[in-house]
Amino acid sequence: MKLSERLLAIAHLVPPGSAVADVGTDHAYLPIYLVKNRISSKVIAVEARIGPWTRARDNVKRVGLEEFIEVRLGYGLVPIKPGEVEIAVIAGLGGETIWNIIEKSPDIVNTLSAIILQPMKNLHKLRKALLEEHFNIIEEHVVFSGNRFYEVMVAKKGKPVSFSDVDVVVGPVLKKKRTPEVLSYLKARINQLFLKLTKLEGKNSVYAAGARESIKKEIVLLQEVLKNGKLPDGN
Repeated sequence: MKLSERLLAIAHLVPPGSAVADVGTDHAYLPIYLVKNRISSKVIAVEARIGPWTRARDNVKRVGLEEFIEVRLGYGLVPIKPGEVEIAVIAGLGGETIWNIIEKSPDIVNTLSAIILQPMKNLHKLRKALLEEHFNIIEEHVVFSGNRFYEVMVAKKGKPVSFSDVDVVVGPVLKKKRTPEVLSYLKARINQLFLKLTKLEGKNSVYAAGARESIKKEIVLLQEVLKNGKLPDGN
């Protein structure tokens, strides 16, 4: 079984020997990879819908890993008990959905050593919520997979930290990185924002005016990060 670059990036962030919960496991490809490659000997794969849950369970059974991977039906981290896992992976969902999952299970989240997150959209909303609720974002990666960029981040509950607009829009770790992949990602985001501006031309509603202002602000932040690698602290 070959994982996508997106899932491989997530797998490489899992500390060896960790017990893992994979929320929204879908086909259970990530749990199977983690066990087969001896990264984890215990994975709880969670699915909220009966169809994907059945598919995940069948895949685990097909490769004979029922002893190491348990497939549970339920929403988010609700099927997990405190102390069962050290790492939670929440990937392939929207940023707001990911935050809702985190917010609903503080008793589990507070016992984790880290959460590995890969939002499909609304990244800035997820980052802002994490930072406001005293989560420290300790790692951020960009991966190109299937003709699009994805961000993967690692967060853990910590002490309150100050943060700026660029920490929300780009990320407190990502803003300091100068890898070719990160630079290409920033350029792609800027191009997408300019395209959105073009689509708003000639529209004079209050919503359109607000959207233009927000997009222009984001473009400036991204251009500064692209130019300098990072911005000074503060808004």
